[in-house]
Amino acid sequence: MAWYAAPFLLGAVSSLLFTIPTLFPGLWGLRLGALFMIMAYGTAWQAMRVMLGSPPQMLLLLAAGSLCFMLSVLAGTTGIFHVISTTCRLSIIAAFHALAARDLQQKVPIRTPARRSLLRLLRLYAGFHLLLVPFVFWMPAPLGAAPTTIWAVTTYNFLSVIEVALFALAMIAIPWEQLAFRQQELILQDPLSGGSNRRAFQAWLENDGKICAHEALLMVDIDHFKSINDAHGHAVGDQIIIAMGRVCTEILYPPTILFRIGGDEFVVVFQCGSLDEMLATAQRLRKAFSTETRMIGGGAVTATLSIGAALCPGRGIPRTELLAQADNALYIAKQSGRNRVVHAPWDEAATPLHTASLADRRAHQL
Repeated sequence: MAWYAAPFLLGAVSSLLFTIPTLFPGLWGLRLGALFMIMAYGTAWQAMRVMLGSPPQMLLLLAAGSLCFMLSVLAGTTGIFHVISTTCRLSIIAAFHALAARDLQQKVPIRTPARRSLLRLLRLYAGFHLLLVPFVFWMPAPLGAAPTTIWAVTTYNFLSVIEVALFALAMIAIPWEQLAFRQQELILQDPLSGGSNRRAFQAWLENDGKICAHEALLMVDIDHFKSINDAHGHAVGDQIIIAMGRVCTEILYPPTILFRIGGDEFVVVFQCGSLDEMLATAQRLRKAFSTETRMIGGGAVTATLSIGAALCPGRGIPRTELLAQADNALYIAKQSGRNRVVHAPWDEAATPLHTASLADRRAHQL
């Protein structure tokens, strides 16, 4: 709370000193106003770092404030030191904005609306202060090195108030949006495999206009999973499900998506450029799973996969059709002896087997 309050208090003092510089004799009102301005922007950056879970960088903050204050002490109302002092102040304020934008982008990978808005705000104000540097000779203080005018002070105060309001709203909203995003992730996650659940799979089917593009889809079934559960217990069955998620994580690369759509049924979706690449990936998955599960249950369990593979044609098709094609191939794999990969070419789409409903085929398998 102290970090959150500091930028507002320091900014308020800075605005007061720039508005009524006669509160202190000579140029000390403006000098202190510039110092409080620097510290207000610097502590705002530190407050954001604290909110993101990073330690504050006090040494850098104090060094920047000290440098600007020493230059302002050396400077008069005009002259080269006055210009250098003003240029330094504007550059450091721009740097604080840029550093805050960098930290926000690195520490908050979740692209929430508040994060996007705050990033735009920080970059906009960083660019604004850098843009003032070439015009420092002509812009009145606190925007430049020329004598102070009412409109310059009013503009500075207005821009500061706008930034403070938007910055505060974003700082409050970002943690809540992150929490909501993580809760949504948990809702869509399968706790055993670590992949996505059936709810997420349904959303994927309905996303992006429901049209696939350069995607391969594997329908995966753990062979005789019910028998394994009955013979060895559900704890062993859970370990097999966990092993499936671990194997997919180890041998498949982002943006591969794993969905668990049933007790022993999975869908694996990944970007793929050729039939050979898809089949090689499916075979690698099948073999790796058999190896990974070999020692589960003290080596008494034999767990294998039947995989139906479908590759989206170049023209693009609805994802539901891609799913039906892969399900058709899985049916063939299970009818052919299990523990294998089967791909049903698109020219077989007119066969009665393919046109049967998923529910009918599930009933047939049971």
